[in-house]
Amino acid sequence: MDILIALLLGFVSSFGAVLMPGMLNMSVVNCSLEEDKWAAVRYAAGITVVMTAQAGIAIVGANYLRDNPDIIEILSWWAVPVLVLLALFFFFRWYREHQSDKSVEEQREENSVDRPFSSGISVALLNFIAIPYYFAIGSWLMSDGVLTTAVVGKLLFVLGTGTGSMVILSGYAFGARWVDEHAHYITHHFHLLVGGLFVLLAGIQAFRLWG
Repeated sequence: MDILIALLLGFVSSFGAVLMPGMLNMSVVNCSLEEDKWAAVRYAAGITVVMTAQAGIAIVGANYLRDNPDIIEILSWWAVPVLVLLALFFFFRWYREHQSDKSVEEQREENSVDRPFSSGISVALLNFIAIPYYFAIGSWLMSDGVLTTAVVGKLLFVLGTGTGSMVILSGYAFGARWVDEHAHYITHHFHLLVGGLFVLLAGIQAFRLWG
């Protein structure tokens, strides 16, 4: 029963990581609009591989990171300049996209994702939230005795996060047209919104360090 609960907890935990509109699922939507839904599914698979690995790192390394706070402090200091650089990169992409004489739709038709799976891996590596998110969730569940600390339980929790992520991201791949029709501003200003998200995260991190 503990093993089944661990798998279910991992599956449910993935909803907090990828269900709400954000960089990862909107990237899947963009891929589906630029290519097709099956390319977007492969893109989602690349994201899922990285997110599953990140969940594994967070769960397995939870005790180690708590015992070595210096590592977390070093990562915290480096996070601010990295987030700012990423924000500038996405702002530049948005600016170049909207300065073009062609519409966003025409640019999508010209763009192509040659290797969706590897592109999904690349964009997922820019996601700094997954490890601290699963670290917090896993630590809380294990400290309260809800999630077993057995190796098999941790493994199934991680597999559950991967399964949930793939299911949700595939839903975005197949529902990309609906998202584009009902969330037109988000899909047309995706790079601006992602850049703004990185600015927000950099501001929060800076406040935590110096506030």
